Amino acid sequence: TKRAQSVQDVPIAVTVITPKQLEEQGVVNIQNLESVAPSFSTSNAQTSSGTVVLRMRGVGTTSNNIGFESAVGVFIDGVYQSRPGVALGEFVDVERVEVLRGPQGTLFGRNTSAGALTVTNVRPDLEEFGGFVNASLGEYNLKSVQGAVNIPMAEGKVAARLTGAVRQRDGYIDLVDGDGNSIGETNSIDQSTFRAQVGFESDSGIRGRVIGD
Repeated sequence: TKRAQSVQDVPIAVTVITPKQLEEQGVVNIQNLESVAPSFSTSNAQTSSGTVVLRMRGVGTTSNNIGFESAVGVFIDGVYQSRPGVALGEFVDVERVEVLRGPQGTLFGRNTSAGALTVTNVRPDLEEFGGFVNASLGEYNLKSVQGAVNIPMAEGKVAARLTGAVRQRDGYIDLVDGDGNSIGETNSIDQSTFRAQVGFESDSGIRGRVIGD
């Protein structure tokens, strides 16, 4: 119902993943959610335009037609993303991830016949300065850096929050020609994410934010 409520009282099949769970399970994007969200799965699309296919309980949309909508709706901070590939960015500075299984058309619209995936990012804090930085190294020359900083510009009134992430990794699939000669590698990663938010509260008590990705 889009209201704050205990997940135990919600009368639908829903899984809520916290930032701590994402970190402990090594979940960096939606393609890794399978390890913490039952019945949710992803696979590569047939075309680069689709990028990824989301399935809930085995139901999804796979087609070479760029005009086809996904059966699993993706919502980032309450905004519908028309292509699931938009959600391939890293889970950085995330407040929670919700996986809702089954048709969600009543509250989320027509493109949620299989379910919905909602990602809620951390909002600017109007009171305190803060932030974090995470860095990691791994196999195949993996390098990952994540960070965020919260800056109150007018205490209790306006604050800005800047979030960024960079992830690079060499490919681990070698490409060979007909004679067996190596011609390169594929499946490498080179992506970056940046998000800027400005949160505010007016004298009338209205609170909101402006987001740029």
